[in-house]
Amino acid sequence: MDIKEILKKFWFIILIVVVFVGFVVVYAIDSFKNRPIEMTAKEVDGQYLIYSIGDQNYTADELYDELKEGYGTTSIYREFDRLVCDAAIKTTSEMENVAANQSAYLLQNYSEEELNSQLQSVGFSGVDEIDEYYIYIQKSLELRTEYLKNHYDEYVAPFMEEKHPKIISHILIKVADVEEVKNEDGTTSYVAHPTKEESEKLTVVEEELKARPFADVAKEYSEDSSSENGGLLGYFDDDNSTYVEVFKKAAKKLNEGENSAVITSEYGYHIIRCDSENPEDLYGYTDFINNIFGDDVVLYNAPLLEKAKELNITINDETLNDSLMSQISDESEGE
Repeated sequence: MDIKEILKKFWFIILIVVVFVGFVVVYAIDSFKNRPIEMTAKEVDGQYLIYSIGDQNYTADELYDELKEGYGTTSIYREFDRLVCDAAIKTTSEMENVAANQSAYLLQNYSEEELNSQLQSVGFSGVDEIDEYYIYIQKSLELRTEYLKNHYDEYVAPFMEEKHPKIISHILIKVADVEEVKNEDGTTSYVAHPTKEESEKLTVVEEELKARPFADVAKEYSEDSSSENGGLLGYFDDDNSTYVEVFKKAAKKLNEGENSAVITSEYGYHIIRCDSENPEDLYGYTDFINNIFGDDVVLYNAPLLEKAKELNITINDETLNDSLMSQISDESEGE
């Protein structure tokens, strides 16, 4: 089925977008603002009549042509997501600042051609909408975070139980001479051969941790870029593949507020800390949110449907409602 036929068949999805956003924003300021708006499912000359404003009718074909010209045939789902997010969540100055910083970084490090291609592939016109893209990303995350908070027992609690997510920090003392050892069970371990200076630094760190906050000690002594943030590495769970095995093994064992014993990796000595296992802290990490949703298309789109219902955008016909869910799933699976 081509996109035109899909839009005709599932015209109610676009009706949600057009009515809720288009009418509120556009027709509130144009010459039709005092005319009655009628939403129908009637047919005119064999076509669905999507809506009427005064004596002006809008059919499925006309709606399709306008959407195709404005958004392209592959971005209908994204536009639906974007418009629901915009309708549900107010743009804040903090969002604008984050977007500006992220946009500035990309514009400095990537060509306009590369950015145009990437932005157009996700339904934006190009670099002229790069700030809008990052604002949308923040709103989408906020919408889905709110949904998870409201369905904690159903989704968050089982994930916490299975994956043991946490926020971790570490202190790294580099050792120049580290020997890699292959164990009989196929695992790898490391043996450090530190200099006197390297050994003394580790001793100082261990003593400092007895009297000072971990973050303060990390900021002063840790020998990697995380030291700027008090050793903060961020989100970690049992499936994390970012770190070497010996590091992951030690981090998995930690409970909130605990420090690990000194472990040795190919980089040198590490002391790891579990800063938090509190969901309220974890919600601030995109990986936590994304990992809960995973590849479940229906779950990922559930916040959109719930928010549309909350905003009184409803479909009372059971068949149409079932088709809406099918359409959203189909569209997102094709992303």
